[in-house]
Amino acid sequence: MSHHHPHSHSHGHSHSPVDTARKALWWAFLINAGFLIVEAIGGWLSGSLALLADAGHMLSDVTALAVVLWVGYIIRKRADAVHSYGYGRVEVLSGLLNGLMLWVISIWIAVEAWHRLQDPQEINVALMLPVAVAGLLANAGSAWMIFAHRSNDLNMRAAFLHLTADAAGSIGAILAGIGILWKGWDWIDPAASVLIGVLIVVSSWSLIKESVHILLEGTPTDVDLDTIRQDLIQLDGVNDCHDLHSWSVGSQEAMLSAHLLRDAGCSTSPILDAAKGLLSEKYGIRHSTLQIEDVPCEKLHG
Repeated sequence: MSHHHPHSHSHGHSHSPVDTARKALWWAFLINAGFLIVEAIGGWLSGSLALLADAGHMLSDVTALAVVLWVGYIIRKRADAVHSYGYGRVEVLSGLLNGLMLWVISIWIAVEAWHRLQDPQEINVALMLPVAVAGLLANAGSAWMIFAHRSNDLNMRAAFLHLTADAAGSIGAILAGIGILWKGWDWIDPAASVLIGVLIVVSSWSLIKESVHILLEGTPTDVDLDTIRQDLIQLDGVNDCHDLHSWSVGSQEAMLSAHLLRDAGCSTSPILDAAKGLLSEKYGIRHSTLQIEDVPCEKLHG
């Protein structure tokens, strides 16, 4: 039996120390860190839970952006003997922690809203509304800067989700302020807070789900193993394909391993070249481990 373990690695990443994505992240971080103080003080002085909830979410924004910036530095480190796959999984762990942090904030908002509904408090709308409007502008501006880079990886998505959910939270605070000013409905402030919490949970669900899927070595969502198996079997000299697996270390690059049974008398090298070419060109899988095996005698004469 002939065993071959060719590996095709793709580590040719080009990174600029001051690329546009990192610039956008830094600007978003600075804007939100500065305005977090303003919104927290405004929420405390005005007595608005919706504003405090939005400030709590903005705290998670600042933390998330700081983590994304840190992860961006960590994943630049090259693979070594201890971390042979590199540090791409740090991105996934960070995305998961960001999503869970959003859920914790949502629970806090719900608990506080319940207490406020039981014991409504007077809201200083004259202070609440201007701060909420300024918060919306800060969040919307930050989200706009990151918008073009949101699909790059899980952490950019996490940052974008944080900021857009927070912008929606600011809208909720503004609507609550208008309701109090127009109708005197103090209950609308905690009610708006609950809606903000629900929005946060819904927006972060896909992030948590994808992070857990990657950590459990799930097949990447854009990889169809059945189709790949059929394409591999159609290659000249390939009799069958088994032990086919695909996974990813981070959110961007899929990896694959498979055992290919070759027909009797066929050379190994052409099969390997054809299989690796198929995986790379058609499916974008450039990191593959392929093992070539001879067809068992019982299968040949069965």
